[in-house]
Amino acid sequence: MFDFMYQLPDSLLFIFCVMVVGLITVLSWGAIWLFRLAWPNRRGTAMVNTMLSGILLPAGLVIAFVASDVWQQENRGRIAVEQEAIAVSDTLRVAQHLPPGLLDQATGLVSDYIREVVEQEWPLMGNGQSSAKAESLLDALEQTSVQVDVAAADAGPERTGWRLAAMDLRHYTQEIEKARNQRLLVASGKVVATKWIAVLVLLFVAACVICELHAPQRRAMVLALILFSLGFGATLYLIASYDRPFTGSTIIQPRSLTLMLLKN
Repeated sequence: MFDFMYQLPDSLLFIFCVMVVGLITVLSWGAIWLFRLAWPNRRGTAMVNTMLSGILLPAGLVIAFVASDVWQQENRGRIAVEQEAIAVSDTLRVAQHLPPGLLDQATGLVSDYIREVVEQEWPLMGNGQSSAKAESLLDALEQTSVQVDVAAADAGPERTGWRLAAMDLRHYTQEIEKARNQRLLVASGKVVATKWIAVLVLLFVAACVICELHAPQRRAMVLALILFSLGFGATLYLIASYDRPFTGSTIIQPRSLTLMLLKN
């Protein structure tokens, strides 16, 4: 659909989706009216009622598949954020066992990384972008583990704990990077235009069938189209609100990462 709709508040997004389906019903009404003018039904034969079920079945299946993909993607995004926060927490815990000078360096880099992600990278993800500074902070954190190895070697065998802490620091830094990459991958994903077009075309066809079936009964047709717009508009709203989980008012919030910053 349109990129601007992902920036709308939830209530306006719902209204927009219902209006889109409503517009489809109006277009279908006009299409059937023109078709009747071009090819009048002189015999008065009616369309078979089961035709509507035959159209709604593939439409429902396509919408279900699209919705399933969207919700799984949103769930992967939430899991990635939680895993990133857990890895950050483990990194801060391991940092307490580093040499005094490097302890402050490691905790400072982690704090700077969290601030950069929360304040700078989170808004960028809505446009499919990332922060180069966040990447460089992770690289610096991994370099700190190398400095700890050097300090442990200089201190002698009695500082083997520093060497183990360096290994853990390197491991958890890599875990942060993996979770971040997964988060960025989810942020760049979206429902492709071909899927949206397929859904809208199927809804248009279904609305045309409703118009044809209820053509002699104006009140029944209007009521059916209104209910059709509300029902499928709500369905499109659910898909759109979860389509880009790091964009707009339905964004996945960095609460768990912010909590790590408060604890530090």
